[in-house]
Amino acid sequence: MSTLKKLAVRALLLSGLIYGIAAYAYPMPGENQEVYVTYYSNAAKTNVVGVRGIARGSACELWHTTWGTTTSYSTVTVADCVAIYD
Repeated sequence: MSTLKKLAVRALLLSGLIYGIAAYAYPMPGENQEVYVTYYSNAAKTNVVGVRGIARGSACELWHTTWGTTTSYSTVTVADCVAIYD
């Protein structure tokens, strides 16, 4: 394999690794918690362009949501789930 091909393969593997780490950079929820990461278009945080969220625990419905795009401008919200019984 030529040197150029080796460099291309290494660059591809490294970019995949970086993407994989960045894709799951938001904190995982603790038991009976929900975590929301809201992404904004700029530092003023006035225009929402994407959301990532996950919930976990017996007091929460287990779910994962994702829409829009991610940016470097974000806020993280952690909320406790409250069990509601009839």
